Amino acid sequence: MTWTYTNNPGGSTKDALRLAVGDNIEGDPRLSDEEVNHFLSLYPESLNLAAAEAAEAIAARYSSMAVSSVGDLDNSPHLKAEYYLKLARQLRSREVVEEVEEAEESIVAGPGCSSEALHRGAIFKRESGL
Repeated sequence: MTWTYTNNPGGSTKDALRLAVGDNIEGDPRLSDEEVNHFLSLYPESLNLAAAEAAEAIAARYSSMAVSSVGDLDNSPHLKAEYYLKLARQLRSREVVEEVEEAEESIVAGPGCSSEALHRGAIFKRESGL
């Protein structure tokens, strides 16, 4: 298992993914370089989705571990698994927000139509309480 981190998340997608999932401490590796490259190959256009998949893999690893001692609940593998699952959800929601922002930027308003008017559909929807 190889593990490298060059502290260059702006110039290396591997470092960016490691930083996103908190795998940037050499003494406490979470994913091998090969695993990181695998997740990046699954989503070459989306670092958020690649990092979400990586976080879920880390969570799966922790969830399969037994609790070592009852007194050390703060360092429980199950708490770590929950943390990484929450992180994966956050990364996936960032991806959705970025997609929505890109879609909104691509909307072209016709003459006399403001961009604010294009996004007011929800105001005019009625919901019945039945």
